Amino acid sequence: MLGRQQIAGVQNALFELFKNAHDAYANQVAVDYFEDFGSDGEGFLIIRDDGFGMTFSDFVDKWLVLGTESKAVANSPPYCPAGLKPRPITGEKGIGRLAIALLGEQTLILSRAVRDDGVQDLVVGLVHWGLFEIPGLNLDEIEIPVEVVSGGCLPNEDTLSRMRIKLKDCATSIQAKHPEANARRIIEQIESFQPDLSSVYGYLATTEDRKLDLIGTETGTHFLIAPSNPVIKLELEHEERESDYSFRKHLLGFAESVFEKNAEPRIRTSFRRWRPGDIRGQELLDPSTFFTREELLNQSDHFLDGNVDDFGQFKGTLRVYNKHYDIVIPWGGAGGRLTRCGPFSVNFGYVMGRPTESLLPADSYWELNRKLNYLGGIYIYRDGVRILPYGDYSFDWLDVEKRRNKGAGYYFFSFRRMFGAVLLTRARNGDLQEKAGREGYQQNEAYRQLRDILVNLLLYIAAEFFRKTGANAEAFELAQAEIRKRSAALERQQKQSATKKRNFTIALESFAEDIRTGLPAATTANLMRITQSRMDAAAQIKDQDKAAAALIRAEQEAISSLAQLRQKYTRKRPSGVALGRDLQRDWDAYVIERQKLETEVFSQFEQQVANTLGAVAEQARVYVDQRKRLEERIKYLANERKKDLAEAARNANATASDTRQTVFTITERARLALDETIRAIQADLNRTDLTGMDPERIENMRRKWEGQLTDIEGRHRDALTAARDMLASLAENLRASDGEAPAQIMEAMEERMLALEDQADEDFEMVQLGLAVAIINHEFSSSIKRVRLSIQDLGQISRRNNGLRPLYESIRSNFEHLDGHLNLFTPLQRRLHRARIRIDGKDIRNYCNELFLNRLERHNVEIVSTNQFLESVVECYPSTLYPAVINVVDNALHWLSSVSEQRQIEFHADREAIYISNNGPVIEGFDNQRIFERGFSRKSGGRGLGLFISAKALEAEGMALRLVEARAGYTVTFAISIAADGGKRN
Repeated sequence: MLGRQQIAGVQNALFELFKNAHDAYANQVAVDYFEDFGSDGEGFLIIRDDGFGMTFSDFVDKWLVLGTESKAVANSPPYCPAGLKPRPITGEKGIGRLAIALLGEQTLILSRAVRDDGVQDLVVGLVHWGLFEIPGLNLDEIEIPVEVVSGGCLPNEDTLSRMRIKLKDCATSIQAKHPEANARRIIEQIESFQPDLSSVYGYLATTEDRKLDLIGTETGTHFLIAPSNPVIKLELEHEERESDYSFRKHLLGFAESVFEKNAEPRIRTSFRRWRPGDIRGQELLDPSTFFTREELLNQSDHFLDGNVDDFGQFKGTLRVYNKHYDIVIPWGGAGGRLTRCGPFSVNFGYVMGRPTESLLPADSYWELNRKLNYLGGIYIYRDGVRILPYGDYSFDWLDVEKRRNKGAGYYFFSFRRMFGAVLLTRARNGDLQEKAGREGYQQNEAYRQLRDILVNLLLYIAAEFFRKTGANAEAFELAQAEIRKRSAALERQQKQSATKKRNFTIALESFAEDIRTGLPAATTANLMRITQSRMDAAAQIKDQDKAAAALIRAEQEAISSLAQLRQKYTRKRPSGVALGRDLQRDWDAYVIERQKLETEVFSQFEQQVANTLGAVAEQARVYVDQRKRLEERIKYLANERKKDLAEAARNANATASDTRQTVFTITERARLALDETIRAIQADLNRTDLTGMDPERIENMRRKWEGQLTDIEGRHRDALTAARDMLASLAENLRASDGEAPAQIMEAMEERMLALEDQADEDFEMVQLGLAVAIINHEFSSSIKRVRLSIQDLGQISRRNNGLRPLYESIRSNFEHLDGHLNLFTPLQRRLHRARIRIDGKDIRNYCNELFLNRLERHNVEIVSTNQFLESVVECYPSTLYPAVINVVDNALHWLSSVSEQRQIEFHADREAIYISNNGPVIEGFDNQRIFERGFSRKSGGRGLGLFISAKALEAEGMALRLVEARAGYTVTFAISIAADGGKRN
C-alpha cells in the first residue's frame, strides 16, 4: 500500500529510484524498458546504477524494513566513498524505495557494495509484491529469499532456481493457511520469471557507451522487474500518440546543470525504450532534449537572475531584450522577521509568444519554442536535484496562467513561455517539507511564503517593465515595435522572393521536361516541314515577282515562328532574388541545355531555312531581291523589339505611379494625424477651466500636449525621412546603372545571406564529423598498439604450432586490410602527419591494389598503369594525396559495376598532374562542377562528401582535383594537379 498508493505514478516511482541512486553516489542510473517481452507480451524493466551498493546487512536490515531511521539525520551520516565530495541526501524515511512495487509484480534485486574494507560479495534478493496484497496476512508469514554470490560473478541458474523454489514454497504455504487467498497467479509468475542474466547483461553491454554491470569489482544496485506495470506502456503510447512529453517530462532535468552557474550534474540518467526488433533502444532522456545553459542566457528574449534574502527581498538583474537593469524588488510579507522558507536563488528566461516579437532567428526560435511547449515552467531544485512536480507546465503552482486569463497585457507572463528554476538547499530551506507521496511541498507557512515571494516578483516585473503604464516599459515597447516592423518587412520580402522562386522553379521544371521528351527538336522539325511545303508552293507561282515575294514571306513566317519558339524556351532569371544552392544548380543546368538548344536546334533551323530558300529559288529560277529580304527581316525584328521595350516601359511607369501614389498616401496620412492631434488638444483646452488652477497642473497639461504633438510629428517625420532616403538611394542607383543596380544589390545581399546560412550548416556538420574522426583516431591509436603486439606474439607462437599458422595468417592479413581502410580518415587528420615524403607511382598502384583487392576481384575490374605513371615521383603529404586517389578509385569502382564491357581503371601521369581514368558511365556536362560540391551525389544513398573533402584538402596544399577531357579509350578522367607550392613533381 505504501509503495503503490502513496506514489503518484510510475514516473514518480522511477524518480524515487533515481534519487536513491544519487544518494548512493552513483555516476549514472539507467532504465531499460522492453515492451512485449516474453510469450505473453508482458513488459520487462531493468533499472541499474553504479553507486556504492548494499551489503547483506543493508539489504536485510534496512531495505527490507519499513520506516527505517531517516537517512538525513546528522548523527547517522551515510557512507561516502573515499575521494568524493559529500552529497546532500535527497531521501528521508525509506518510503520512496517502496515505489518499486508500483513498477511491476516481482523484482530481482542485485547489489554489490563497496565499503572502506573493499568490494563486497553480490547480494541477491527476490520479491513478489503480490504476496503483500493478500488480506489478513502477517508480515512474518512472508519469506523473502536472499543469497550471497561470491567470486565477482552474477548468480547462475542454480542460485536463481533455488530462490524461486523458496519463494514459491512460501506462496504455497500461504495458500494452504489462507484458502481464501488466490495465490495461483503469483505461483505461476514466480515459475515463469527466469531471466538469463548472462544474455541480458551481454546484450546491454553491446548497446551502450558506458559499462554498467555487476561483474568483477563493478558496484551498484540493479532491479530486474517482470512483469512490469502495463501503465508504463500505456503512458509511452499516449506520449507517442499525442506527440508530447507527457511521460518523459517528469524524468528530464533530474540533476541540475542549467540554471545554476558552473553547475555540473552529479548523476546521468537514461531511459531506453526497446520495442520488438529494435537494434538500439530509443533514448528518452537525451540531455539535448532538455534546456541548455546557452538557451537560458543567450536565446531568451528576457532573463531574470538574482537572490532572495532571509527577509524575502529580491536583488538581481533583469534583461529586457538587450537592455539590462539592476533591480531590487521588495516584499511586504516579512514584517521585519526572518522568513520560514529561507533565502534562495531564482532565475528564468522568457521567450515571446510570436516570432515577430522575438530577437531569435527563426530556426532557433522554433527549436526553443518546441521545448517550451513540452517542458516550459518554473522548476524547483534542492541541492541540485529536481523536486516533482514543479516545472510541469500542467502544474501552474504560481497561478501564472490564471492571472494571464484575466488580462494578458496586464499580467504579461505565460507559464509555458518561461523556463527557469528556484534553487534551494536542505541547509537553508529546511522548513520546506515534501509530501510523503512526492507530489510537491506540504502547504505549510514556509511554502506559502516561498510562493508569495515569487508571485510578488512576477507581478512587480510585469507592472514595471512590460505593462504600458510601467515606469520602465518604454524600452520594451520601443524594442518590440522595432522587431515587429523588421519582421513585417522581412516577411514581405520573403513572401515576394518565395513567389518568384516558386514560379521560376515551375518554369525550369517545364523546360527540363520538354528537353527530356525532345519536344523542341520535334516542334522545329515539324516547322521545317511546313516551311519547306510553303516554299515549294511559292516556287510553283508563274509570276516571278509574286513567287519571290511568297518565298520571302515563307521565310519570314518561319523566322517569326522560330522567334516564338525561342521565347517559349527562354527563362528569365528573377531580378533581386537569390536563388539558393539547389535552384542555382537548376539554373546552371538550364543555361547549358539552352545553349545546346540554340546551337544544335534553333541556329541550325535558321541556316536550313536560308539554304532551303536558296535551293528552291535556284531550282525554280526565281530571283530573290536580297535587299528587300534583309529589309523585311530587320523591319520585323525592329517591330518586335519596340513592342517588347514598350511593354517593359509601361510596367515600369505603372510601378513608378503606384510608388508615387503610396508616398502621397503616407504623407497625407501623416498630415491628417497631426491635424487630428491638434484638434483634439484644442478641444481639451476648450473644455478646461484654467481659472484658479494650480500652476503646476497647468504646466503638466502643457507638457502633455506638447509631448503629444512632438511625438506624432516625430514618428511620421522619421517614417517619411526613411522613405525619402530609400527612394533617393534607389534613384541614384537607377541613374548610375540604367536600372540594374538596385535589383543586383538586393540579389547579392540575399545571395550572401543564403550562402552564410548554408556555410554555417556545413561548418557545423563538418565540425561534428571532424570531432567524430578525432575520437576514432584517438581511440584507435591508444588501442592499436596492443593489437599489433598481440598479433606479433601470436606470430611467434604460431611458428611453434603448425595448427595455429593458418589462423595467424588470416588474422594478420585481415588486420592489415582494416588498417589500410583506416587511412581514409587522414584528410581530417592531416595535422597529425605533417611530413612530406616521396611517393612514386608504384606506391600508389600497390596501395590501391591492396586496399581494393576484394572489390576489384568481385567486380572484375583491372587497374592498369602507364610507364610514365610508374616512373613518376611526387613529394607531398601522404595524408593529402592518398585519400584523394582513394576517393576517385572508390567512385570509379561503384560506377564500373553498371557497365557490361571490360572494366578498367588507368593511372597515367605527366609533369603537371596524375590522371585517373575509367570506362564507366559518362559524367553529363552539367554535373562537371557539381560533383565537387558538398552534398551532391548521383549514388543511391550517397552523401556527396568524398570528392568535396578531397578537393578541399588538396586545395589547402596548393593542389587541385579536376575533371578533365577523357583520355583516349576512356569515358571519364580525373586529374590531380601538382602546383609549385604544393607537391613537387620529379
